[in-house]
Amino acid sequence: MNRVFVIGSINVDILMLSDHLPEPGETIKAGSFYVYPGGKGANQAISSARMGANTTLIGKIGNDYFGSLIKDFIGKENLNSIIMYGQKTGMAFINVDKNGKNMISVFSGANNDLREEDLKDIKIDNSIIMLQQEIPMDTIEYVIKTYGRNNLIITDPSPINEINDFVLSGSDYITPNEVEASKLSGMHINSREDAFKASEILYKKYQTNIIIKLGSYGSLLNNGNEIRYFKPSTVNARDTTGAGDCFNGAFAAMLTKTSDVNKSIEIANMAAALSVTEYGAFPSFPYLNDVKTKFNLNIN
Repeated sequence: MNRVFVIGSINVDILMLSDHLPEPGETIKAGSFYVYPGGKGANQAISSARMGANTTLIGKIGNDYFGSLIKDFIGKENLNSIIMYGQKTGMAFINVDKNGKNMISVFSGANNDLREEDLKDIKIDNSIIMLQQEIPMDTIEYVIKTYGRNNLIITDPSPINEINDFVLSGSDYITPNEVEASKLSGMHINSREDAFKASEILYKKYQTNIIIKLGSYGSLLNNGNEIRYFKPSTVNARDTTGAGDCFNGAFAAMLTKTSDVNKSIEIANMAAALSVTEYGAFPSFPYLNDVKTKFNLNIN
């Protein structure tokens, strides 16, 4: 499999940096702000493309000012796209404090308009498909039913407003973070040992590969035969926004280059670690050469 297709959300992110996150009813001053493309779909597609995979992003934006911004940004990436128009462009408003913690509000907009009929004429075969949960769930179900047999599907169950067992069981990899894994498994994750137990619950329930992203604590893989822990790379985190998306995109990209899943996860960890050293989601995502240079890797 040498191509990646990302079917998912496309937003404009408005990022504000401040000393602390606002409390309810509190007005604070932001030291600076930035405007970037975002959405889990766009983020993961850009990460995959920057890590060297032939990547296509499929999604909807509005025929408006913010939609034109997105097309300009995406046009500067080595990224194929099938972009359709719906209602207003999706937006995300992100506050980040001096410690890199964030608080995010999302307006779905045109992402809610991506429907089955938009995908009927799109041919995808022998490829990796990445999904998230910022588009309608019935559209995600359609992708699983239509493309699941001849492609490898990686599903990021985020945001976890809805749990769809059909989608998760029909995926080849499920990649929750610790909060999402807690909700899916029904147990709170406070430690690596808790994450191991949660992965066992999830594997038993969904019978597919489980990757739990543990942020600064690394990640783990439960493939049904073993549970393997992957240590994080030590970095000075400035902004964790989009780190999980960076991981997913890098993981998919590596799977187009090697059949070694463990190696792919290790490199995805490295890419995600580099991403948190800069502000913003996609602007912080490393290119393959960045990861190779930083960690002295020999990959093409």
